[in-house]
Amino acid sequence: MAEIILFIKDFELGARLSSACVDLNHQIKFTDENSDPLTFSPEIKLAIVDMDEKVFSSVGLISELKRRNLSVIGTMKKLNNRERSKLQTAGCDIIITRSALVKSISRLISELID
Repeated sequence: MAEIILFIKDFELGARLSSACVDLNHQIKFTDENSDPLTFSPEIKLAIVDMDEKVFSSVGLISELKRRNLSVIGTMKKLNNRERSKLQTAGCDIIITRSALVKSISRLISELID
């Protein structure tokens, strides 16, 4: 069973995503800005990062997650081309709005880790 790590502080978004992931038989782990990617379990295959949270909106974080061979989904309330380009360059596999992420999480998980 692949694990999914959530870099999300928004309670509602985190609850909706974790519920959908658990329904798909994936283990969820929430993390914060103090977590060290070097300590992540090798079972973790996907990271979902809330790029609207200042503590997570770092290309350094995205780059480190990619160095750990994780698939990375970046999410924002509203996308803009400049941020999208920066995140794709850093290694985000997908950058998507929050509403679209919640609606399509099962499809994205199957594309990226199943």
